[in-house]
Amino acid sequence: MKRINTFILILYFSLCSIYAKSQEKNIFENKYLIVLDVQEYYTKDKLPRYSTQKVIDSINYVINKTNSENIIYIKRSHKLLNLSLSFPFISVSIDTSANRLDSRLSLVNENILIREKPNAFTLMELNTFLKQNNATEIILIGFLAEDFLYESVIRGKELGYDMYVIPDAIIGKSQISEDKVINNLTKKGIKIIELN
Repeated sequence: MKRINTFILILYFSLCSIYAKSQEKNIFENKYLIVLDVQEYYTKDKLPRYSTQKVIDSINYVINKTNSENIIYIKRSHKLLNLSLSFPFISVSIDTSANRLDSRLSLVNENILIREKPNAFTLMELNTFLKQNNATEIILIGFLAEDFLYESVIRGKELGYDMYVIPDAIIGKSQISEDKVINNLTKKGIKIIELN
C-alpha cells in the first residue's frame, strides 16, 4: 500500500511540474530577433576569448528560444584598400575572411544581411522584412554595444518599434563601457530582458 501511495505522489508531482512548465510564457514569442555582427573578425582577435564564448552561448540560447522565421543575422562588411605599383594603383575589395560569421553561432535560417553603415536599419531588406511581417517588438543582440548595437537600437525605437536588449547576449569593448550603454538605453526607454 505504501508503494502505491508513493507512486501516486510521484505521479502527481510529475504532472504538476509538467503543467507548470507548459504554462511558462516564452518571452521571445512573437518578437523578432536581430543578431548583429557575430563575426570572426571580432570574436577571434578583437575581444577576449573567454568573454566571447559566454556571450555566444547566451546568443545561441536566445536563438533557440525564438521562432526561426523571426531571426535575422546581420554582418558588417569590411573593405580593404589595395595599393599597387601597377594599374589600377588604388582599388577597394571586400575582406571575405572578416565577413565570416563565428562558427560557434547557431544558424537556423538563411536570413543573412550585410551592412556597410553602423545602423542596421539603413538596410532596405531589413525594413521590408519587418514591415511585411508586421513586426512590432525587436530584440537586438550581438557586438559591439557602444557602436553598432547602440545606434541600431536607438534607430529602431525612433522608427516606432518596441526595442529590447539582453545584456548577457551583447558584448562591448569593456565591461564598464557596456554597462554604461545598457544604462543609457534604459533611460531612453529600451526594454531589458534578463536571462536566468
